[in-house]
Amino acid sequence: MTLILTHISKHGIVHASDSNLTAGGDTSAGESQKTFEIKHLNAGLTVAGSYSVGGVRMNHWMNDFIQEQARAGVSSLSDLAHNLGKELEAQMPPDEKAGGSMVHIAGYVEEENKSHPEFWFVRNVTGIDPNTGEYTGTSPNFQVTEDFWTRDCPKNKLMGAFRAGAYQVYVNGFASGRIGFVALQRIMNDFFCGIWSNPNWAFRPPRSIDETKLLVELNVQVIGTLFKLSDYPAPFIGGNIQTYVIPQPPNTVTESPPSSGCC
Repeated sequence: MTLILTHISKHGIVHASDSNLTAGGDTSAGESQKTFEIKHLNAGLTVAGSYSVGGVRMNHWMNDFIQEQARAGVSSLSDLAHNLGKELEAQMPPDEKAGGSMVHIAGYVEEENKSHPEFWFVRNVTGIDPNTGEYTGTSPNFQVTEDFWTRDCPKNKLMGAFRAGAYQVYVNGFASGRIGFVALQRIMNDFFCGIWSNPNWAFRPPRSIDETKLLVELNVQVIGTLFKLSDYPAPFIGGNIQTYVIPQPPNTVTESPPSSGCC
């Protein structure tokens, strides 16, 4: 397992992951690529779970998939996400599917000369235990949903909240690391707000996507440090922090889409 996250704000999108791999459930298997650029769609993705598809290592398989999508002229994140779900479903044998796989895909989509963020979630994990936070099962089929622009953004009016300094984070991976990251975010938010609000100091919130990336990397680093100081049989989260940033385009919409009214 691993830690993957997607951070969306008025500055843009930060994709981040750790680098550690494990084999056999509890043996370190070195480091490898988990964060990928989708250049032709102004997007990126991160992967957690099985690190092979049909016996091919994920770093090779995913880069080949992205290149094939570009050559085929796939022009939307929706199409790419659904194609990815179909390919993983078709090419992964049962043993690879059994461990559960999750992919974050996020970038900016152009519609009527305006840009907006989209976050697509591709997975065959079927649920989370409300008491432990552990993933509860896997399916032979992959589910594909868009969770930002059509769900969370209209529900919480996030484009307006972004202008006031808010952000949206999607995080998945090894349960204790994922839950620890969410708890850390709350603590760090309070800490930074207190520091930035002191009129006698010159500290301030980030003003760019690269400065935002620094805070994201800091939080992932803390979780990696926790695993160095743990009794887990393997370093499930750690290694070099991988990031890919997408600055918010200047023509990005400033208002959230209307809510559908459904729950």
